[in-house]
Amino acid sequence: MVDQKVAVLVPHLQRNIRPAPTPTDVETAGGVTTVSELPLPVNLDLYSGDDFSMQLTLTNPDGTIADLSNATVMSEIRTTAAAPAIAATFTPDITGNVISLTLAGSDTQELVGKFVWDCQITSGSQLVTTLVAGKVTFTQDVTR
Repeated sequence: MVDQKVAVLVPHLQRNIRPAPTPTDVETAGGVTTVSELPLPVNLDLYSGDDFSMQLTLTNPDGTIADLSNATVMSEIRTTAAAPAIAATFTPDITGNVISLTLAGSDTQELVGKFVWDCQITSGSQLVTTLVAGKVTFTQDVTR
């Protein structure tokens, strides 16, 4: 099983409103200001039929541990973001400030090609945040 670790800074998990953007979230060019609230891009290259697991470690902007005690997590793979059908679903587990996402090989055995995925967390105050998102490419396995 492949085990990956991704550190994610989530500046507003414990707040009911989003904080003021940090300088890295704001860009001004040609008199136009852009504020970015996009998820951290994480692309995955996986082997069909193999088990996969990764961890997202969430911290507050000041480096303290994010409180995920009342949070829920969802993470799905689809052929496109607008596709109605889910190709596969990660099984989430929260321990402290770490979200573990596991993908069973039996759920990906028939997946080959390019897909998209993301991971969303809903805080205890019902604030939804997409933490990570990206492309996932499955390469067909040989041994089944």
